[in-house]
Amino acid sequence: MKRNVLMISYYFPPLTDVGCKRSVAFSKYFKKHGWNPIVLSVKNPDKFYCSIGSDRPPEGVETHYSYSLLNISRLVGKMNGALTKLLKLINIKVTQNYPYLLFCHPDHFFGWIPLTVLKGLKLIKKHHIDMIYVSCRPFSAALIGIYLKRVTKIPLILDFRDPLALKQLSFLNTPKFRKRIDEKMERYFLKNADVFFVTSNETREAYMDQYPEIENKIFTVHNGFDPDMLPASISTQKFDKFTLIYSGNFYSDAPQNDIFTEMFFEGLSYLKSKREITSDNFQFLFYGEGMPLIADIAAAHGVSDLVHIYPRVSYNEILQNISRSHLMLLRIVKLMITTKLYEGIPLGVPFLATIPHGEVEEIIRKYSPGSYVLSEEKTHIDVAEAILDAKRRYEKNDIRRADKERFLDTFSRENTTLRFMGIVEEKILGNVQKCSHELRID
Repeated sequence: MKRNVLMISYYFPPLTDVGCKRSVAFSKYFKKHGWNPIVLSVKNPDKFYCSIGSDRPPEGVETHYSYSLLNISRLVGKMNGALTKLLKLINIKVTQNYPYLLFCHPDHFFGWIPLTVLKGLKLIKKHHIDMIYVSCRPFSAALIGIYLKRVTKIPLILDFRDPLALKQLSFLNTPKFRKRIDEKMERYFLKNADVFFVTSNETREAYMDQYPEIENKIFTVHNGFDPDMLPASISTQKFDKFTLIYSGNFYSDAPQNDIFTEMFFEGLSYLKSKREITSDNFQFLFYGEGMPLIADIAAAHGVSDLVHIYPRVSYNEILQNISRSHLMLLRIVKLMITTKLYEGIPLGVPFLATIPHGEVEEIIRKYSPGSYVLSEEKTHIDVAEAILDAKRRYEKNDIRRADKERFLDTFSRENTTLRFMGIVEEKILGNVQKCSHELRID
């Protein structure tokens, strides 16, 4: 049955940030499978915080834009810089962005709220909207959705790509006063949502532990991968050198990853000292944020000649480079699943996954048997042995292939969207569908 859904999504083309991918896929496959998405995004995104490109919304998806009255991330950054310099004069070290923590609630995108509410009310009236979908982050968008629901009495779907105030995310080191504010806001958001979606089973379980009252309205819909996003031709020719690749955020601000950072770079250093790898036969390609940090870590471990550091490149280019690599380094923040997991398996590239035990490990072992999963109890010697084993297997053409078809049956963006639609039809619209509410990795 046709459903008119208003999609509130700050991250949407022409923005190119990774946060766009989920909403873009939902809108595309809502349209294909009978729903009518009307997207409301931002006309003047915060250029200091977001990446703007030439991407366009999916064909046939009606998209509207509203202005943000304030884009303050640059101002907040300058305020924090000035505060840091001032306090340094009296030997006080600033470890938090206190202007942000004090003044930006629920985040620094709150300037988008007023005009988006007004625009949303007009679109609801014009299109006879059946439900409101809100993609978070930014969490300011949740306030937009709640206000629209209260005025119109239309059901509200909240979709958290990232958690806001989960206590299990202790690595965030957020001051207590801000934690209390965020927890109150999060509880308010969840109370007003009719259905609440997250992107991993571990996140869902953590939310149920913290907010048991939402158990009946929280569901997991994983992010997945859209095969339609693959370039017209993906190279099957590998780099001449044995290549390990990493793209995106290195999650270096999560102390839980320090052990994995040391394990990986010490493993490279060990192999270099044994002359198992040299700059002539090995390279580690890094694309993304934190370039100076990676350079410093590589230098500290004496492997700068093996490590090649580049800024972010286009999505098509990074997919091409992943496909030409021999191994893909995988790192995560516990509870959340990086999009790189969903890219490596369809491209047939095994992982060198330095990750904690849990859901991501289960997915890799099920669908990518040629990968190497190294958790907390492993050492740099295990990293070295995994790289050498992969090198030998490639030389013998003995790489164990990923189960791409079965993986995409579960994690294609189209199938995850259908699962989302089935849950909403049952929980909000009363149309019982044949769908499994919780995806289990057996």
